[in-house]
Amino acid sequence: MDSSTSEKPSRRLTLTSWAAGNSPSASFLQKKIRNAVRLILIIIKEFGANNLSLRSAALTYTVLLSLVPVLAMSTAVVKGLGGGDQLKKAAYAYIDTLETSSSSLKVPGFSPSPEETGTQEKGTKTLTAHLRSAADTLFDYVERTSFTTIGTIGMIGILLSVILVLNHIESAMNCIWKVENGRPLLRKIADYLALLILMPVSINVAFAASAFLKNPALAAKMDLFIPFIWLQTLLLKLLPVFFIAFTLYIIYIFFPNTRVKTLPAVFGAILAALLWFTVQNIYITLQIGVAKYNAIYGSFATLPLFLVWMYLGWIFILTGAQVAYGIQNLGTYTLLRKKEAPSLQLAAAFDITDCIYISFLNDTAILSTDLYRQLPHYSRTVLKEVLTRLQDTGIIHCSSTTKQLLPAAPMDPLRSRKIIKAIFGTETPDTPGGQKSREIMAMAAEAVGEKGTESDHH
Repeated sequence: MDSSTSEKPSRRLTLTSWAAGNSPSASFLQKKIRNAVRLILIIIKEFGANNLSLRSAALTYTVLLSLVPVLAMSTAVVKGLGGGDQLKKAAYAYIDTLETSSSSLKVPGFSPSPEETGTQEKGTKTLTAHLRSAADTLFDYVERTSFTTIGTIGMIGILLSVILVLNHIESAMNCIWKVENGRPLLRKIADYLALLILMPVSINVAFAASAFLKNPALAAKMDLFIPFIWLQTLLLKLLPVFFIAFTLYIIYIFFPNTRVKTLPAVFGAILAALLWFTVQNIYITLQIGVAKYNAIYGSFATLPLFLVWMYLGWIFILTGAQVAYGIQNLGTYTLLRKKEAPSLQLAAAFDITDCIYISFLNDTAILSTDLYRQLPHYSRTVLKEVLTRLQDTGIIHCSSTTKQLLPAAPMDPLRSRKIIKAIFGTETPDTPGGQKSREIMAMAAEAVGEKGTESDHH
């Protein structure tokens, strides 16, 4: 038993070492398999490190508290653009697609009897009825929300609730993308207001496009281009997945306070949409927990079922963002944490200080995220560690308000000596080895044109 337990970490370490390696003689197929395994390991490692399951639960709670204000503002935007109750119709249309898809979903190797089939169909309607009940309750509150009667204080409260939700989403995305600095407050408000306008409009357009594609007149014309009925049915069933993926793509591009490339965001959004749609269809088809919640909660069973449905959605949304991060950083991510060579850390320290001093002389702001882009030869782990050492030793200063990196002092002649001490340290024992270490550091400083006194070595 002990041997099998000890073999598991060694096998995992062997797999990680293989995925982290890079063999030039590997074939094209071997490289693709290695990259796929590497991506899976990155997702698993970062999923646990970022506590995405806990963040999904927190987002579920936050969204539940602010769902009515968010829907009220979104509905007001759509109505202001002449869209009517399109958000409500879109919600019901999505529930309809779940019911239709789940009724056509077959479990391999399972052939129920007619009595069981009738029971299953009845259960399916029960679960979608719970979702419809939740939608009815939400939109009933939304319709009773009057912006003219709640006054200025109420408007501010609704706006703060919306900003709270969007800020939690941004924090989760920044955590996934290793972004330390969020948007400034004024930019957050401006960006969030823009998102509140764009997202309902995109949902409205998606609903209109879906209704247009399902038009019988268009279906007759589709026979000329797509003669196969099964392919037409498949394309129509994939429409909700496409619109969900499009919405998630906007979220992945917009919320992280860093540049997200288009291709990783597209792949992450498609995977998240497929996971969300497939798992929820299976969840509805198999009626997981419906009988139990109905027996325990009775008429209140809608709430726990709605919470589980929302929690699964956030799990898949954050997983898709993690996939996008893994794809974008596939070549630079460090699977095996290893101690970087001091020479690499010293080179990074000089490059970091040069970038910060040049930006300061040019009167331009520079953040840690800018360093990641300007110094692509170093991993983020090295840059973060070296930047922390430079701040701890007083060479670099980070503004507490703007997070801007600034020189802590003018560029004096002893700057290189201070950088060397920041990387290698100053603690050496009074031994022959310690004396040699001090002499080597002194010679390193002299090699860049600087000389110090003997007291500087201690």
